[in-house]
Amino acid sequence: MPSIHIFGGGMSGLTAAFLLEQQQQDYQLFECGLHWGGKLQTTHCDGFAFDHGFQVVQSAYPALDIFHRKGYLSDALAFGSGAWLLSNKGKTLLADPLREFPRGLAALGHPSIRLTDVVQVVRLRNVLFKQPPEQFFTTDTTSTLQYLQNQGFSQSFIEAFFRPFFSGIFLEEALATPASMFKFVFWALAKGKACLMPNGIQTLPNRIAADLNPSRIHLSSHQQPQAIPVVSPHKTFYSTAVHYFAVDSDLGLGKFIGLNAEQQGNINLVAIPSAVQTGYAPKGKHLLCVSLKPSVAAQEKTWPSPQVILHEVDQLLQTHSQAKWLDSFTVKQALPADTAYTYKPGNDLGSIAEDNHQAEFVATGAIANPSLNAAILNGIGFVESLNSQQITLI
Repeated sequence: MPSIHIFGGGMSGLTAAFLLEQQQQDYQLFECGLHWGGKLQTTHCDGFAFDHGFQVVQSAYPALDIFHRKGYLSDALAFGSGAWLLSNKGKTLLADPLREFPRGLAALGHPSIRLTDVVQVVRLRNVLFKQPPEQFFTTDTTSTLQYLQNQGFSQSFIEAFFRPFFSGIFLEEALATPASMFKFVFWALAKGKACLMPNGIQTLPNRIAADLNPSRIHLSSHQQPQAIPVVSPHKTFYSTAVHYFAVDSDLGLGKFIGLNAEQQGNINLVAIPSAVQTGYAPKGKHLLCVSLKPSVAAQEKTWPSPQVILHEVDQLLQTHSQAKWLDSFTVKQALPADTAYTYKPGNDLGSIAEDNHQAEFVATGAIANPSLNAAILNGIGFVESLNSQQITLI
């Protein structure tokens, strides 16, 4: 009878193990690192929670349904639907015109925003809502930037909002990411919310691992697959980097992220995670997260000092924050830099070695597209592949 070996304890591997546990199947999950979740990692120190990169959970991702049903996301809390547009001339709240009406119309006073842009946002939402998300992924290689221009958005709106906002998601500033990915993320944001887990992003994989049979899951493992070469399907990657500071207030940001609307300097966006989830900071303090521009994050040796970053923050927010630097994190291979994506992974997710009756799954993460949704679908796909081959698993 075959045994199942899963290599990699990120969201793909955890999802596969979770489903096999639900089916009361036998498996072994091996993770070479010290924690579950792969790139969903949080470091805790002195009451603060530092996510490795500015990471959120998109509540509307369809693949998350299996974990919604288990209640793993029941205490996830959301950022506001919109963002502050920050510059040395002041800040303007660009809020969702439907969810935050009439507050969402206040941004019309910003010089970069036209009424036609707000109308286009609503129109685009309605167009994308009429399609299931898998239909966004086609062979069309139109870039996000070209797609936005084709949709009629003004260049000033693209520069002030879309470029900094989606640079923080795609980790590249040219908006060269295929429009298919943009449409999927835009759809998810419009359908749901960008959420934080209590005590950090790693709370989600930790909850999944906690429900698995402890005798079947192994951290710090040196076990290697026998039938599948451990080779990443990606050749190039984008990086991300964040600085964290302790502050005494939410600096006027509240539950909305702040975008560097003029894109001058080193900062891409700022946020106060503790304004959304109090577990990110000790009582009486707030945590300021400063995410660097992807082009700056990729050059770790020439990173600006925390003092330089804090000076830029004070300029953007027009404040004297008196913040205290706490820590900095970089993820050098945060997202794959591909030019074409699919909604689901292919069928070559694992290998059935008939000579020793062993099924192997090398959980390489989101191989279909760079999203948490795709990583989960990767694990689901492996289990479905096993079931479709009518293998009796115990």
